[in-house]
Amino acid sequence: MLEAIRQFVNVYYIQPIIQDSGYNAVNTLTWALLLVPCLFLTLHVLNKLEIAIDKPFIAALSPYIVVGASLRVMKDAELFSPPLSYVLVTPLIYVLMYSCCLFLLVLSLNVSRSKRGYNYNVIFGLVGVAWLLVNLMILLWKEDVVSLWALFAVTGISGIIVLVIYAIGTKLSVHFLTDRLNVAVLAAHLLDAASSHIGIDMLGYRGKHVVEGIIVEYTGSAVGMYPLKLGVLIPVLYLLETHFDVRERELKNIVLLALIAIGLGPAVRNTLRMILGV
Repeated sequence: MLEAIRQFVNVYYIQPIIQDSGYNAVNTLTWALLLVPCLFLTLHVLNKLEIAIDKPFIAALSPYIVVGASLRVMKDAELFSPPLSYVLVTPLIYVLMYSCCLFLLVLSLNVSRSKRGYNYNVIFGLVGVAWLLVNLMILLWKEDVVSLWALFAVTGISGIIVLVIYAIGTKLSVHFLTDRLNVAVLAAHLLDAASSHIGIDMLGYRGKHVVEGIIVEYTGSAVGMYPLKLGVLIPVLYLLETHFDVRERELKNIVLLALIAIGLGPAVRNTLRMILGV
């Protein structure tokens, strides 16, 4: 029994990290289930720190999502060697970024409280932007830009779809389709869909997500990622809009933040890889 458990853990959890072979049904379900208690833990920690989970905070945290994605690309470009490179693979990279963000957030909070006139969100956000710029400079120094057009293709396709959805929401007075955080969620995931479409269909990359792989296997294209994303996200955003009242706003916002991270992280990673030919 113990040997069977060891083999199970090795095959479905450890080897995908060591070999960077992507997701499987078992670890995908596991990480999804772990996300729920992690969100409640994060909510508890932020409440203890008296930090409002609002739009300024989400904006300040956004650079760190891109930082995590850029670190993942640095791993893909083999700028890190084992065992350090293992830390930059899911789920360990989420643990790393969570720890770094919490440390820097507490540091920013202490600075803002000790010096009047300093907003912790501004400090926290600027540190994230500085870290991101350093990562991008390292990547550009080590790697060549080979497919800059991919950046415009990904942002252009996703941008057009977001604008169409926003216009429909405005025309029909559907508020949840025009709310800024909801639009950010849709934009993040449509960027992810567009990066998968461009990378898999045009540049020969291989998808590492289970559902993504199924779509490509049965349709021969990653175009199906667009309707899949919209078909899941729009009902979810509607439920969040209609089933969370003002007293539950912070819980709703942290769910939206998680959705942004889940979409934006892979989108940035995919796009950077295509740009640099990694």
